[in-house]
Amino acid sequence: MRHSGLAMLFGLLPMFATPASGLQKFEQYRIMGSEISAVRIGPQEVEDPETLIIELVSETSEPVEIMLESDGDLEECKLTIEYAIGDKGSYIQITQHLTADTMNGVMVTECARISISGS
Repeated sequence: MRHSGLAMLFGLLPMFATPASGLQKFEQYRIMGSEISAVRIGPQEVEDPETLIIELVSETSEPVEIMLESDGDLEECKLTIEYAIGDKGSYIQITQHLTADTMNGVMVTECARISISGS
């Protein structure tokens, strides 16, 4: 009886000793429409995530770009950003899930144009 209790204890041990599988990681970007100069979908290789490249207004000759990856389609997000380019009265909010349960583990879960009140 004592051995079966130990066996049960050791049988349950892996369940408690494993790392937390509920960890999720997100990144959020907020970019003023007036800071965006262009947006484009980057080239995509087979089984690679789609890329969205946001070019920012730069005071130097070097371009400043933000590149986001997603296993989902980014065309609608691109259109949302295009409508905000140069707009001082709105910003783009993008949320990227970096531990998504997808092939490459990345997914843009939010891409919204948000108006700034009072402008």
